[in-house]
Amino acid sequence: MRERDTRAVWAIAAAAALARGLMMAGLELYADEAYYWLWSRRPALGYFDHPPMVAWLISISTAILPGEIGVRILFVACGGLAVVFAALAAREASDDPRAPVYAALLAAAAPLLSLTGALALPDAPVEAAYGASTWLIARARGRRWLVAGVAVGLALLSKYTAALLAPALVLLVLWDRDLREELATPWPWAGAALAVAVFLPSLLWDASHGFVSIGFQLHHGFRHKPSLETFLEFVGGQIVGPGPVVAVLALVLPFVARQAAARRVAAISSLPVLVTAWSALRGPVEANWTDLAHPGLCAAAAVVLCRLSAGRVLVAASVALGLALQIGFGVEARSPRLIAPDSPAVERFRGWKEFAARAKEAAARACAGIGNPPGCDANDPFVFPENYQYASELAYYAGWRRIGPAQNRPTQLDVWDERPPEGSGFLEVGSAGTDPGRIAVGEGQGQTLSFEVRLGDARLRDGTVTPFSRFLGLRPRLPWGAQYVR
Repeated sequence: MRERDTRAVWAIAAAAALARGLMMAGLELYADEAYYWLWSRRPALGYFDHPPMVAWLISISTAILPGEIGVRILFVACGGLAVVFAALAAREASDDPRAPVYAALLAAAAPLLSLTGALALPDAPVEAAYGASTWLIARARGRRWLVAGVAVGLALLSKYTAALLAPALVLLVLWDRDLREELATPWPWAGAALAVAVFLPSLLWDASHGFVSIGFQLHHGFRHKPSLETFLEFVGGQIVGPGPVVAVLALVLPFVARQAAARRVAAISSLPVLVTAWSALRGPVEANWTDLAHPGLCAAAAVVLCRLSAGRVLVAASVALGLALQIGFGVEARSPRLIAPDSPAVERFRGWKEFAARAKEAAARACAGIGNPPGCDANDPFVFPENYQYASELAYYAGWRRIGPAQNRPTQLDVWDERPPEGSGFLEVGSAGTDPGRIAVGEGQGQTLSFEVRLGDARLRDGTVTPFSRFLGLRPRLPWGAQYVR
C-alpha cells in the first residue's frame, strides 16, 4: 500500500472513530452496556453470556476515564481498528491501489459498524479481531500463521461466533491450493495451537461452570419457531447492516476470486453470513450476529468495486447513505421528531438516570413503610430484579451493587448467586404486572410502589418497588427456563 494511501486509511479510521464517539456523546448507557459494565466490576476469565473481552476492556478504560465515555472509549478505538483491518484485507486481496481506501470508506460508513463501533458491546472487539484475522490469514505464509493465531484467539475471547472461522478454513482447504501446501508445514498447526492457547483460560472457566456460557449461546443461536417475518427481518438486516453496496458486491468475490488471498477473504467473511442465514431459517436471529464479518465483507466489496467503472460513484453513495443514517440517529436519539420517542432507537439510550432516581425515591418510601428493617436501605438495598436490564442500569446510575438473580431468565447474576443474609430485608424491582414474590421467599411484604419515566408525551418505561422485611430463601429455577416456579 502506498504511503499516501496508508495515511488516507488511518485518517478515515480516525474520522470514523471521532464521528461515532460524537454520535453517542451525552447519551446514557444502553442496558447491555450497563450489564457488561457490571461484569467489569468483577474481572474474570468468563461470564454467563459471552467471553470476557468486553468486561476486560471496560475495566481498563473506566479506570482511566469516568462516565459513559469511559465505558465506551476502547470500543470506539476497536471500531476504528476494524476500518483499518478492512483496508489491509482489501490490499491483500487486490493489486488495485484503490482497494484499501475503498474498503476503509465502506467500513467507516457501514451502518451497523458505525453503531457497534460506538457502544460497549462484544461486537466492536470481535469486529476488530476477526477483521485482523481475515487480513492476517489472507497473507499467512510460514511464521505469519503465528500472528494470525493470536488474532483468532483474541476474536474468540471477544465473541463465540468467531469460531465460525474454523469451518471457513475447512472450506478453504478444498478451494485454496496454497493453503493445502501450507498445511504440509508446521506453521498453520502452530498458529491454530496458539489460538487455542489464547482462548483456553476462558474455555476452562466455562468448563468449570458446566459450559453455561457456550451452552447458553448455542441455545440462543439455534432457536426454533421460525416465520417468514423473522427471516425477512434477517435479510433486511443483512442489507442495511453493511450497506446495500457491500451486501450485494461482497457476494460476487467468491465467484471471481483467482488469487489465494482473495479466496481467503471471501470464505472467511462469507461463511458467518451463510451459517447465520441457516440459523434464521430455524428461528429469529439478530442483525448483529454477522457483524464480525463486516470488515471482511467491505474488503471483498472493495475488490469488486475496483473492477467496475462506477466503483467510485458506488463508494460515494455508500458513504453518503452511512453518514445520513449516522447523523439521523444522533439527532433523533436526542430530539425525536421523525420517530416515536418510545421507539427502541430512543428508549434504549434515554431516561435511565431518571429511572434510577425514581427507583431510589420509591425504595426510600417502601422501606419506611415497613419500618426500615436491616437491609432495606434506599442507598444500598439488596435487590432482586425482574431482569438484568433493570439490575444493570440501577447498578450504574443508582449505585445499587447488591443484586440477586433476575426473574425472567438466567444471567450472570445467577453465576454470582448473591443473596441477602437470612432474615434481612430486601427489595424486588420490576415493572407493571410483575408478581412480587416470584423470585425470593420473604416475609413482611410491604406495599408495591409504582413509578414511570416519560419523554414528552411518551412513556419510556415503568417500574415497581416491593419491600420485604425478612429474606427466607430463593425459589428453584427451571433448567433453561425464564421463570421461577412456586
